Order: sequence, then C-alpha cells, then structure tokens
Amino acid sequence: MCKCSFVLVACLALACLASAQQYGDYDQATGDGAAGTSARSTDSSLIFNHNQIVVNPGDPVNLDCGVRGESRYCIWESDNGQIYQVEDVYGNVYDGLSKPENTVGNECGIVINSADISHHGKWTCKVFVVGNSLLGSKNVVVTIKPTNPVLEIDSQRNLIVNSEEERPVVCSVAAARPAVAIRWYLGDTDITASAENEETPTDTGGIYKSVSTLRRHFQPMDNGKILMCSITHQTLSAPANTSVPVSVVFKPLEKPVTTFYQIQPGSDYDMKFNFSANPEPTKLEWQYGSNLDNPEGSVSIPGIQDRYSADLEDLGHGRYTAKLLIRGFTEQDAMKEYQLVAENEFGETRYRVKLSMHDAPQDGDSETSNHDKIPPSELSVSVFDETESNTLSGGAVAGIIIVLLVVVVAVVAAGYARYRQMFCFASRAESKAHIQDPERNETDNGTANDAIKNSTDHVNGKTDNTVANGNGNLEQTQVDEVNNEKKNTDV
Repeated sequence: MCKCSFVLVACLALACLASAQQYGDYDQATGDGAAGTSARSTDSSLIFNHNQIVVNPGDPVNLDCGVRGESRYCIWESDNGQIYQVEDVYGNVYDGLSKPENTVGNECGIVINSADISHHGKWTCKVFVVGNSLLGSKNVVVTIKPTNPVLEIDSQRNLIVNSEEERPVVCSVAAARPAVAIRWYLGDTDITASAENEETPTDTGGIYKSVSTLRRHFQPMDNGKILMCSITHQTLSAPANTSVPVSVVFKPLEKPVTTFYQIQPGSDYDMKFNFSANPEPTKLEWQYGSNLDNPEGSVSIPGIQDRYSADLEDLGHGRYTAKLLIRGFTEQDAMKEYQLVAENEFGETRYRVKLSMHDAPQDGDSETSNHDKIPPSELSVSVFDETESNTLSGGAVAGIIIVLLVVVVAVVAAGYARYRQMFCFASRAESKAHIQDPERNETDNGTANDAIKNSTDHVNGKTDNTVANGNGNLEQTQVDEVNNEKKNTDV
C-alpha cells in the first residue's frame, strides 16, 4: 500500500511539473521573439506574424495585423516613410490598397493589390490604444528575376581539363532578389556536393550576386559528358541552365595483356584492339616478334608491311580500334607476341597482345582478359568496361553463416525434443502398458493386443488386427512409422 501511494504521489508530481513546463513554453512562445507574437499593453495586445513575405511583381501582398481588446486607430508605415491610415484604406482613399476579406483577428490588416519594386522593404503596423501604442514589423521582399547564369571558362566551345589535375570551374549570376540556388550536373549525375557557393549583396535593397565554384578531379570516363550549371529562383517557372561539353585529356590508358583465341590457321585474321586516349595518338604502330624488346618487324598505322596491314577506327569521345590484318595466319604467327605502341602529347603506352589457335580458358584459368571470352564473331565489338568481380561480398558470406547456424540450432533442438519425449517425438504412456517383464520375449495375445490397439486407435481407425510380438508392432502400413517410434521407445 505504501509503495502504491509513493508511486501515485510521484506520478502526480511529474504531471504538475509537465503542466508547469507546458505553461512556461506557451508563455515563451507568445513573447516578442516568436513568429506569431502578442505585444501586450495594460488592456490590449497585438496579433502579429513577423515572418518575411516573398512575392513576385504583380502578386498581391496580405499585411495582417490584429488587436485583442480595445484600440483607437491603427496605421501602416512603409520603409520609404509613407504612412497609410487603415480607416482610409478601408474607405478606398489610397490607390492600390484595399481591405482584406477577413478582419477577425486582423482588425488592422491591409492588402497591397499588386506588388512592385516600391513595395520592397520593411512594413510596420502601429496600433494606438489608451495611453500606449503597439508595434509589429515584417520584411516584404519583391523579387527581381535573376540574370542568366554564366560559366567562366577559357573556351566557349568546350571545357578542356587534364585528368592528372583538379580543375575549378566557376558559374555566376550577376543579380537576383533574393539570391538564386545553384546546382551542378555532369551528364545525369548531380555533383553539387563538390561545389562551394557564395552570395554577395550588391546594394542595400536585397539584390545578390551568386558565385558557385566547382572543384573536381575529372576522370577519362568523363570525357565527352556535358557539364551543366542550373539555377532555380522564385521568379522562374523552370530552372535556367548553361552547359558545356567536357574534354578530358589523358595519355593512352593502360590495359592488361589481351589474348585472342580460336584463330583458324590458313585464314586471313583481322585483329581488332580497343583502347582510349585523348587527344588522338600522334604515333601508332604494331610490333611483332618472339622478343618484343627487340621486335623482328613493325607496321605503322595506317600502313602495310609484308603480310601485315594496319588501320585505325575512331569511335568518338577518345575511343579507338586499332586493326591488324594478318594474311594466311600460321602456327608460327601464333607463337609470336604482338605489341601496339600508342603515344600522344601526354605520354606513351604499350599494349601487349597474344594470338592463340586454342579455345578460350574457362572461368578460373589463368591469362584471361576482357577479350579472352569473346567469341570470334564478336571480337570486333568495342570493349572498354572493366570486368566485374564474381566474389561474394562480406554481407553475403555473413548471411550464409547465419543461415547455417540457424539450421544447426534447429537440428539440435529437434534431437533434444526427441530425446526428452517432447512434442510429436514422445510415445504415449499407454504404449508401455503391455510390458510386464523386461526380459520376456512374448506377451499374452489378449492383454498385449488390447493395450497396443488402445494406444494406436487414434492413428488409423481402419486398423483391426495386431500381431503379438516382443514389442506389439502393428501390421498395417499406415501406422508402421508410429509403431517403430513405439518400439524404439519401449525397448
């Protein structure tokens, strides 16, 4: 009883504290710092929302202001010093100002029918009461449509960047009110996280210049993509964009040794090897021989040398296919190694190639590459993507281990239940009724059969006869499994 009384008293105390806290929060919310405030006098208080209003030119502006209690009259004063008496506004004295539709709790409210630049700034509602006045102010922002975004780059045709260097790119908007929001896109990817934005006021009227600086390490895979600067603003029905194609310059990209398979001897074999470089290589040649440190021959691209002829196909965006035609392919040709030497102003790369008359190795065999598993009919297809890993992730391995542990626990639990004769593994007590002597091999036909039949009637209602043996097993197939369980348990 004492414990219950103590708990009750504690609960009541907590409830009182919560009520006091709520009352304090409410009192604070109605103070001067809240969005909706009530400036109090002795007998009256002001109903006012200090939140900023942002409107486009031509939009109406609702300037709400209410009073609790008695008041004498009220006025509105604009940032430029113009004063408007509310009674005169309601009497249509001022052009462009009117009475609001709802004046309940908005006894001193007015409406600017069509906003323009002159209405931008701070507006103050002043209510005169007995012996005092109540004030409330808010900012009215009349928007100014932003200027077009500009990319500050060296060339108007494209943005040239080096894959080895980080390149800053600047997008600016000269003027807007309020400031614009700027986002960056490379192709379909939003890369705004790599940019820093800065807003600078250009005057005292709330007009801002916005500058966004993108800092990015462009990769060869970005070559040919479109870089876009996109701005949004309240005055725009759709984002305003400016864009430029990106040209990433890099030396020919390295690749592992590539092997082509299933080449038929005696045929003319046209090898096609894909690689990437930007700009286009100024030096290209195929070299061949048993020792590429001292090749026995070479053929320039384009060019012809003995049984070899070479050519280059431009696939666009810095991708190329180097071709080498070998007339009358022989077993000696398969024993040679081949090397493509590609060089541009940013560096040189040597690509090693092998030719084989055998089938391509299966998964897990050595010396496979991007081209190793390509059928001969598809060797001309451009392959630039890296091979995907077939290994399981750590999460997948952990999931498999958890499933195995659950299975092991389930099996152990089932064995324990069977051992303890729990659930469906346990034999019924009635099945042991016929055992009189543990060493006896036979039971009486009458007593034993009756006990066994009574214990198995629930299994199969069609069982009529039983066989009296050491364990009293039934002959019926439907209950063999049940009685095997009985036999194992009874013995």
